[in-house]
Amino acid sequence: MSKIVGVLFLIGLICGVTSCGNSFLDQMGRVLGDPSPGAPRVISFVTEHQIDVSWDPDRAADEYVLERAGDSMSPSFAVLYRGTATSWTDAHCIDQSRYLYRVSMTRGDRLFGPSESVLGIGSAACRDELEPNDTESQATALEYDRSANLYYYRSFSGTEVEDADWYSVSIPPRRTANIVVTQEGLAGGMVTTWMYFYLKSTVPGAIINSAAIPIVNNSYETKSFLFMISPNPQEFLSDPMLAGGSFINYSVSLVSIVDN
Repeated sequence: MSKIVGVLFLIGLICGVTSCGNSFLDQMGRVLGDPSPGAPRVISFVTEHQIDVSWDPDRAADEYVLERAGDSMSPSFAVLYRGTATSWTDAHCIDQSRYLYRVSMTRGDRLFGPSESVLGIGSAACRDELEPNDTESQATALEYDRSANLYYYRSFSGTEVEDADWYSVSIPPRRTANIVVTQEGLAGGMVTTWMYFYLKSTVPGAIINSAAIPIVNNSYETKSFLFMISPNPQEFLSDPMLAGGSFINYSVSLVSIVDN
């Protein structure tokens, strides 16, 4: 009888492990490993005065610890959140304030981390409605006047938060499109903006406020041209050697298409 009971117990154990399969192996993997905190993802300029922070789950962790510090030469971190969630909304952030976020993880009574810190920006202004257009594949078609914004911030540790806007313009054969970029708050004429203009496959150059930028189509077919407007970091920082940053508004227009 005892042998029969033993056999049935063994069969039940095997079936239990088999039926639980992945969860059993997952639990074993969690027990054998240590947490490995990675840098959090920090999203600014989506909601007024709000910064969204998230991080990857770690099966070896019992809890996550999110810390925040004001950006300074010697940042002092304080715990914002401790628990099992993998995201946190930092609300009521002060306009134009720079914050550093980092994540640690616990397992039992041991603390692992912290991760590298990531910069976030509190802002009363939000990113423009053309976003996301930060890559070539997300380029905004320039068919009429577009209003947008741009920003660049840097922490004392060198972490950056910046925006870059891609656009596409369709130009008929043997024609030239004239593009005008105007930064809000600057005079016209020969005043240099805080932005660079980069036509794909060419060399970036500074943008003169409200001055025409020609894009030439020398081919015998209609072609789409990609260009990017990006911040000039030295203009966005009051002292290029220190931390800081700014947020600006601008417009980009297709003012004319003329014969070559």
